[in-house]
Amino acid sequence: MFENQSKIRVMDEKLASQVAAGEVVESPASIVKELIENSIDAGSGNIDIIVERGGKALVKVIDDGDGMTRDDAVLSIERHATSKLSNKYDLNNISTYGFRGEALPSIASVSDFKLTSTHKKDDIGTEIIIKGGKLIGVNECGTKRGTQVEVRSLFYNIPARKKFLKSNSVEFSKIEKIVLTAAISTPNIAYSFYHGRRVVIKIGKSNCLENRIHELFGSEFSEQLLNLEQSNDKEIRISGFVSRPGIKFNQRKQQYLFVNGRSVKSTAINIAVNEAYSGLIEKGYQPAIFLFIDINPNEIDVNVHPSKQEIKFNQITRVQKNITDSITECIKRNFNNNINSKESRVEPIGLDPIGFKSNKSVDVYDETLELLETCNEELNSQKILSENDNYLNYKIHGLLKNRFALIENEEGLMIMSKRSAHERVLYEQALKKIEDDGKVPMQSLLVPISMNFKPDEFEFIFKNENKFKNLGFAFERFGVNTIKLDGVPSLFESTNIEECFISIVSRMFGGGVNAARDLSMEALISSVSVMASRYFDSRSLDELQGLLENLLDCDMPYVDTRGRPTLYQISFKDIERKLGIK
Repeated sequence: MFENQSKIRVMDEKLASQVAAGEVVESPASIVKELIENSIDAGSGNIDIIVERGGKALVKVIDDGDGMTRDDAVLSIERHATSKLSNKYDLNNISTYGFRGEALPSIASVSDFKLTSTHKKDDIGTEIIIKGGKLIGVNECGTKRGTQVEVRSLFYNIPARKKFLKSNSVEFSKIEKIVLTAAISTPNIAYSFYHGRRVVIKIGKSNCLENRIHELFGSEFSEQLLNLEQSNDKEIRISGFVSRPGIKFNQRKQQYLFVNGRSVKSTAINIAVNEAYSGLIEKGYQPAIFLFIDINPNEIDVNVHPSKQEIKFNQITRVQKNITDSITECIKRNFNNNINSKESRVEPIGLDPIGFKSNKSVDVYDETLELLETCNEELNSQKILSENDNYLNYKIHGLLKNRFALIENEEGLMIMSKRSAHERVLYEQALKKIEDDGKVPMQSLLVPISMNFKPDEFEFIFKNENKFKNLGFAFERFGVNTIKLDGVPSLFESTNIEECFISIVSRMFGGGVNAARDLSMEALISSVSVMASRYFDSRSLDELQGLLENLLDCDMPYVDTRGRPTLYQISFKDIERKLGIK
């Protein structure tokens, strides 16, 4: 009966708008993001954000930007109507936040929507009312310069979408993150953010990013940040603020990434940041980052997803190297300034460390200890001679509980954690040995492991066989799409070698070329922690002096591989003040 009935139909305009809205309007937070970006593009100096019930009941954004004429206001609710693009060249060189022309019509199709706007040269404004995508009216109104968008009853006409919204508190947290991100990227704009009658954020204009971070996050947080302003590449400028080693968070909630002023999410950037903090922060934790990357718009693609948060780089390896090098040099420069400045005080920073648990490898010859023992012997055999004035100004007085060296210097009393110092020295010496040899040492498996791969992954493995060998892996063909793994990096201490290797292949195959190196460095960090607890148990002042000198020769002398401080400085002034001596 229905055999000849057409199954394919063209969606009507209202249904098509609701489907498209799902890409742009995912939650109240996405509405806030789109409206704030429009306000920024309009040249606003003040932006007010008002939400109720986590944005489900109301989202209102008010700005004092250029505003729109009646014709532009009417056109703004038409899909793909935009003031920012006119041709393909504009898309390749986009510098504004919004450009798709989808936000307002998408929002209007799934809510009770009202827009009022007055152009900077007009005395009369325009009011547009839309309900569920249906235009109710366009009227004249008397409003001050700028634009106000009011969104009520989000997804009232799409119950299936509405039920996927989270609780009011969760949706509010998402909105708060959006407002914080906008406030960080545009310190020249004043923001007021209200949840119901509660004032969440109220900050004035600032011409300084550092002051804006201080206002938003407080002095205790901002004082633990380092000013990042460095890039050896003239075409890629890296700036912002990064946290000192030891400042750590469970997640990336305190990481804000911007490319040409636009907030972005980028796994590639995350990898570069993690590389810079390798050996400086405890595994499983994240640093605080406010990272601004300025690059030629032709070198990026922002038209990846309607949210405009995902981004692609044409030269990703070059960008990653610039990020890693800039952060590393920033941290090194801070350490060097501390060690050479008589005014500086080395303070312990970060949260209390979590206890270390080592994993014992299964069915492998553990050559890790051999590598580290070599470094340990080299450390203990070095002569205590130095022309560096920094060393000559230190005098070691003894040990406290056989764990902490008491050291007198020109500023006062310095306390050195013997284990943390030894851990840092072992790590940097072992790392240098690996880098000098050009490859990671390998250990043989007592029982080789056979593994099956997809044909394209199998081909990829042998196409990059030399890379895998330099990373410490040894394997051979063992049948159709099967390999026999004979050796792994000597720094591996995993109980599930097969799972680790498959993960590395998968990550490298997907473009994460640093995957194996990252895991090797993680294993090295774990190993030096074990080594530091087993060795250097002498109480000899000469050996402690040698340890101190080797520590100060490190690139990152003030923290161990988990970000814990190696040194703690107490000034003479502090001692006198505590003892009531003037």
